[in-house]
Amino acid sequence: MTTMKHNSQTIRLSLVILAALWLLPATAFANAFFIQEMSGDGMAQGGAVVAGGTKPSSMFQNAANLAFIPDLNFELVATTYIPQVLSYTNPQGETTDSTTPAQVVPHAFASFKINDWLAVGIGEFVDFGLAVNWPDDWEGRHIIIDAAMNSFTLNPNVAFGPWHGFAFAVGLDVKWGAVTIKRALTLGLNPYGDDAPNTLELGGQAWGFGANLGVIYQPVDWVRLGMSYRSGIKMAMKGGKADFDVATLYADRFPDQEFDATINLPHLLNWGARFYPVENFSFELDVWLTMWSSYDTLKFTFSEGLKEGPEKTVKVQEEAQNFKDFIQVRLGGEWWFHEHFAMRFGVMLDGNVVPSDTLSPMLPDGHRINSCLGIGTEWSGFYLDLAYMLVYMLPRDMSDNVNNPLPGKYKWVVHDITVGVGYHFDPFFKDQAPAEEEAPIDDPAEAPSIAPVEPVQS
Repeated sequence: MTTMKHNSQTIRLSLVILAALWLLPATAFANAFFIQEMSGDGMAQGGAVVAGGTKPSSMFQNAANLAFIPDLNFELVATTYIPQVLSYTNPQGETTDSTTPAQVVPHAFASFKINDWLAVGIGEFVDFGLAVNWPDDWEGRHIIIDAAMNSFTLNPNVAFGPWHGFAFAVGLDVKWGAVTIKRALTLGLNPYGDDAPNTLELGGQAWGFGANLGVIYQPVDWVRLGMSYRSGIKMAMKGGKADFDVATLYADRFPDQEFDATINLPHLLNWGARFYPVENFSFELDVWLTMWSSYDTLKFTFSEGLKEGPEKTVKVQEEAQNFKDFIQVRLGGEWWFHEHFAMRFGVMLDGNVVPSDTLSPMLPDGHRINSCLGIGTEWSGFYLDLAYMLVYMLPRDMSDNVNNPLPGKYKWVVHDITVGVGYHFDPFFKDQAPAEEEAPIDDPAEAPSIAPVEPVQS
């Protein structure tokens, strides 16, 4: 049986992991639970559409794109994440594979170009989420067995321009999130006949609000420059539930209770340059800065507190995280090789934001190389976009790190498949306007000449 102090430390670690679910790119599948695959054409280009997005979904990267998207548009997107490899190998060489299944994440967007200088758009998307699962009896069960996070952001935007090549946009982010996590407690053997699993389940919900800004400048026909900013969001979790399922012997030490926590999601800042060297072909280079350094400390306040001794109860706990900012580079292109068909390609160089001391099977983050390919088609206003991205994390070995909560080697490879469908039409029928009548000819000498008709030979 472990000491009470050790039990308190394991609980504290659980809460750190819970908070990490709010911050990090998509489970183990992307930049710390941060989901970036918002569209078929965007993902196929490595997400490089800050300056040259052509679909409503590109408002996520830069809402100023709306100023360059004509007419009325609707777009539905679904991305499926299929883990091929997600494993942990301990220092003794024994490997455990995650049981995480394939997961589908949906998004929806709409845009409307009201007139030459005003456009509006709205998006509903999941930018933090997914889940991770490990076996019930594996050696890291005291850190994580199951975890899931859902978040939904409603993002209305208004774009102005372009005026002399400039377009501006502003938007509001309304975010709701819910998270659950299950882990085992290291309490030792249960009394005879008591088969309680000795587990902790944490869960809670939170609302947060933020804003986004965007600008695009097109100085000449063959280049377009873009920049956007999406603010960090403070997620205040009130009345979260901490439920303990423990043997009767330990019940008085682990009472079910509520907790409050506040977590700051990162700011996003990006730049992009789109080039149009020849007709029907364009490519773009983007740079993204994700400011994870805002995630430096976690603070939890418990309604009843955690017992660390017969006369000591701790109600407030803090943990240092010290995440790092990271610059991501994206390169992508699009070639309309046929009137109705386009090929797209891209590559994304992403990086690790989790320090070695806090890397865990909940957050097996590391440097990533993402390769992308896709195709799109459009007929009579309907369009379909398909994209594939191979997400490969360079293996990260923490076997010699004595400060790591679970030293070992982490590997993962994930396949992302995105399907986007949409419809574009002109509600004002501008494309069907009658041709202008020709002005009357005042001077017969200016009338066009008509070639004489050759006589028919009999």
